[in-house]
Amino acid sequence: MVAGVLLGPAVTAQADNLEVATVDMQEVLMVHPSIMDAQQQIQEEQMEMMAELEDMDEEEAAMQQQQMQQQLQQMQQDLLEDAIADVETDIEDIAAELGYNVVLNSEGIVSGEENLDSVDITEDIMEEFNGDAEDMQPEL
Repeated sequence: MVAGVLLGPAVTAQADNLEVATVDMQEVLMVHPSIMDAQQQIQEEQMEMMAELEDMDEEEAAMQQQQMQQQLQQMQQDLLEDAIADVETDIEDIAAELGYNVVLNSEGIVSGEENLDSVDITEDIMEEFNGDAEDMQPEL
């Protein structure tokens, strides 16, 4: 109990210095250029693999299909891991520019959000990438 009494003021002082923001990661992931690049690369690789399979006879294609699916899944996992790391870095940078030192995923807050003195910066982050995302959209 003594430790709790001794640490109490220190913890409170640290909490007073926290500038907390929340962000809706799903919304940000939909417009971030790294995610869009990864999705495009995966789609292109999938199209190439399908074209390769079409050039094979049925038996050979059946044998290669499973191997290609595994390669595609590994590629997808690697690309998305890298892209998500880029998203997290960008969120940290933008949050720091806005003066926040803690960013929480708004989808992960189960309860108590109304008691949390935070600002949702999802729109600020999406605005940062909106131009990049619009540039990548195919023209119809």
